[in-house]
Amino acid sequence: MSWYRCLAVATLALLAPLVPALAQGSDGQPPRIALVVGNAAYRTAPLAQAAADARAVADVLRQGEFDLVSIENADRPALEQALATFRGKLARGAQVVVFYAGHAVQSRGRNFLVPVDAAPRGPVELARETIDLDQLIDALIVSRPASALLVLDAARDNPWQAGLGAGKGLAPIEPIEAIAVMAPVAPGRTITETPGRTNPAIDEWLKAIRTPGLDMTTALTRTRDAVSRTTRKAQQLWISSLPPAGLVVTPTGRPVATALNTTRAITTAPPPPGPQSDQLGPYELSFWETVSKSQNPDEYRAYLEAYPKGRFAGLARTREQFYRSRMQPAATTQAPASTAPAPASATSSPAKTARDCDDCPELTLIPAGSFEMGSNEMFEFEKPVHGVTIARPFYLGTDEVTFAQWDACVAEGGCSHRPGDRNLGRGKRPVTDIHWNDANAYTVWLSYKTGRKYRLPTEAEWEYAARGGTTTSYPWGNSVDKEMANCVGCNAQPRRQASEIGQFPPNRFGLRDMAGNAAEWVADCWSENYRSAPRDGSAYAPAGCRERVLRGGSFNNDPRYLRSAARFKYESDVRFYTNGFRVAREP
Repeated sequence: MSWYRCLAVATLALLAPLVPALAQGSDGQPPRIALVVGNAAYRTAPLAQAAADARAVADVLRQGEFDLVSIENADRPALEQALATFRGKLARGAQVVVFYAGHAVQSRGRNFLVPVDAAPRGPVELARETIDLDQLIDALIVSRPASALLVLDAARDNPWQAGLGAGKGLAPIEPIEAIAVMAPVAPGRTITETPGRTNPAIDEWLKAIRTPGLDMTTALTRTRDAVSRTTRKAQQLWISSLPPAGLVVTPTGRPVATALNTTRAITTAPPPPGPQSDQLGPYELSFWETVSKSQNPDEYRAYLEAYPKGRFAGLARTREQFYRSRMQPAATTQAPASTAPAPASATSSPAKTARDCDDCPELTLIPAGSFEMGSNEMFEFEKPVHGVTIARPFYLGTDEVTFAQWDACVAEGGCSHRPGDRNLGRGKRPVTDIHWNDANAYTVWLSYKTGRKYRLPTEAEWEYAARGGTTTSYPWGNSVDKEMANCVGCNAQPRRQASEIGQFPPNRFGLRDMAGNAAEWVADCWSENYRSAPRDGSAYAPAGCRERVLRGGSFNNDPRYLRSAARFKYESDVRFYTNGFRVAREP
């Protein structure tokens, strides 16, 4: 331990009696305390993602009921005040999370946080304009937390480090009892921020801490492994040491805005009253009816994970094994789709719009047709452009599923997760903080309620419907026109949140918010390109799928990610505050 730290800790130790001893929350649990700082608006070295990442982290911590101190684009006085407020909340035995996204510099083996108004080009400016990280760490040490994590998303190249010497990135941080430190890369290394692309370390950590009941020790190891996998070992997460067990950001069993006890099930439809082996409930029957004619083994696996002792479990296992064995020659997996019947004649054509119940989403009929899917504009995973034929018409939600429609599913027992609305209101705003399994539970409930077959659209169906017969980048053209969608840079007055449905013009098929507002789950598994994509409009669904596709972009994305060809991925059992969906239905 450095002489500076010894002096600082000794000084703080004199104040230790002022720290509440073994404090407890109102429910008898250890206090949960958090500090989140997102500094992006630097004058000479602005950052694209730091503030948005901090907001996302703050949202998760609020839902985990942490006593949160949060600040964005803080100058030195504001950052000092936030740190003082945070120190005043610290208590012995607390569970603590600290997240800092912004610039930092190092000098003489110590790290310094850089406020947005600072320009520490030499030792004088360093002392006058920055905040010594040791001030924060020492306050944590003296408070004696039960378990604490400090996330430093600050290992970036900057214009000041060269004037201070001492290499680049963060200086090494020694292991500290009960306090773990996580950084996207190891000390002495930096990462380059790419506009429009998020940091995989923060993305994966957010996914992990959103998982109900997941201890931080497991969350960190899961994050480390996921970063290594997704970057093909190009980026390696650095962790000083694992924190003591007990720090869980998203607890299980909360009455609002937390998930089911399991996070791996393919559906969240609840079982009927009584043992599943004794009674066939309506949700199980409806689920079985939606998959019973499928030739996709993953759909039978979904039934088995939802109802392992269900009435049709034996048959589901047999069919899963049979169809999985048939999938071995990959070239033949999509052959059956060519037998799709021709569209109905004009004399018996279905209605242009439909609504199957008062609480059901309005649907718009999408005609059969062909189109060129994908794009050569930007990303490799949008290639190659390939022809797709949608052989039959289908219905698609005119709008994204709203909070009001979702709440009806919760009220009737079809959906178990009731997401929070971030104090923005429910009603006609698109429901968000929904994972792929949640969305499928909703379609199961709608299918049972209406007697119709609801599902998520396939990725091809979604893009075909979004384009509405166009070949341009956006449904309305090739330029980013103002007030056509809700996104970062799409509006005269930034919104930074999902808007009520119907605020922007529909596309040529009459669908609204296919670009922006909430990102939308589709049925497909993620693929790194379209080389193996079906050409008949069906879903890409290989065995062992964990990541699913999102389309349309969200209010939190810039216009590039609202293009009709743009696509994203997320793990199917992880919720995020920008993610929602719309439904498809057979005619």
